[in-house]
Amino acid sequence: MKRKNTLAVTITNRTVCPVLAGVKKALLISLLSTLFPFCLFGQAASRTDGQNIYYYDTIHDAAASISSGGTINMPNEITLLKDIILSEPFEIADGIHIRLVPGNADKTIHRSANLLDHPVLWVTGSNASLTLGKPGMDNKLIIDGGYRNDTPVIALSPLVVLNGQHSKLIMYDNVIIQNNYNNANAPGNSTHQNGAGVFMRTTGENSDEHKAEFIMKGGIIQGNSNFVQTPIACGGGVFISGAAVFTMEGGVIMNNTANISGGGVHTGSRGSFYKTGGIIYGKDAPSGLRNTALIGVMTPKTWPSTIGHAVCVANPDVFFFRNDTSDENDNLSFTGAFSTTQALFYGEGDKWNNSITEFRRALAVIIVSALVLSAVIIFVIVRITVKKRIEKVLKKSPVPEIDLSGHKLSVREEEICTLLLTELSIKQISYKLGITYSGINYHIKNLYRKLEIESRPELFVKLGLKG
Repeated sequence: MKRKNTLAVTITNRTVCPVLAGVKKALLISLLSTLFPFCLFGQAASRTDGQNIYYYDTIHDAAASISSGGTINMPNEITLLKDIILSEPFEIADGIHIRLVPGNADKTIHRSANLLDHPVLWVTGSNASLTLGKPGMDNKLIIDGGYRNDTPVIALSPLVVLNGQHSKLIMYDNVIIQNNYNNANAPGNSTHQNGAGVFMRTTGENSDEHKAEFIMKGGIIQGNSNFVQTPIACGGGVFISGAAVFTMEGGVIMNNTANISGGGVHTGSRGSFYKTGGIIYGKDAPSGLRNTALIGVMTPKTWPSTIGHAVCVANPDVFFFRNDTSDENDNLSFTGAFSTTQALFYGEGDKWNNSITEFRRALAVIIVSALVLSAVIIFVIVRITVKKRIEKVLKKSPVPEIDLSGHKLSVREEEICTLLLTELSIKQISYKLGITYSGINYHIKNLYRKLEIESRPELFVKLGLKG
């Protein structure tokens, strides 16, 4: 057998591998691998049919040896015995069911710098499945995009892609999908441009009847970024597109970034989203946890251009989104459809925001704020203008010094009386004293009554002044 990049994996299946010949040889290898550490022999992968153990050079060879057998509930199990760097996608073909688990310690599958324009894990086959981890698994299985390596890997595709008809991706606790940076700005299809962590889209005839499904039972999707600058490019953690279903039963989606919308999760108009558990952090979460939607160069079909820090659902005519954290108790659901009238929300639907509603609300706030600001500016200008006019009049006609002590006037009436002896109008006196026009007239009426006069000219005569 030709050896490729040496990778250590074990695989469990009941089918006898044709590569190794003879039961004696298989039993011998089985005995040796039981008595001594596998790494001492340099083998890369193994499979057992109950008693016999078979070995392969790479993880791809281990998968290729599975011609049939296995189901979604009982998949062929590949155990990683050391970290793996892939330079070609790990594809799951038609009818093949594989489970990846770590060996006796945490294991990582890395994206290499030679694997940029294709996914690392790719479920392309019809009626195929890839299961990451299993219940009760102690060690971690990490799928890493390499962006936080010493030499950052800037990819041109999502990290994990599921697009086979009636295919499944299942994820358990202690599985981490992380650190992929998707920057596929060169012309390409939506499979490359959408999503950074996990991308889902069923293609081909009758795709609506054979939807691909991602079931997240646990684990973490974190640190993935989609910085593609096209109108269709959205989704930092998970992107659900044509005729695909994302069912989130547990786990955490955190610290992912989308250049336009859907920092944590973005669902297209035909994609469906069901959340019965788990946490999708929003902009209200602490730094290092929150998913973020940035302001992209391209603008989506509706305002605002940056929506859905936690979750975004894009219909043909409107966006629905959650900017805040969706915790374990939030049951969110969206059934994909071609029209808004067929798209249904359930559970905590009242917490979803509508981009058009947000636009109208923001527009109303802007209009009211502008009107209030304009009114304040006009008021200030009028006050300043009137004040200057009053000062100009008083300079021309100063307030006379007269003795009003014998007329039993109040302090306010004395102020008004002296100002009436100038050339100020009643309105100007009202501005000067900060009294309403009706209030000034009230005081003037009382003033005239006490002085036994009926008009302003009589006031001048009463006080012996010329006016």
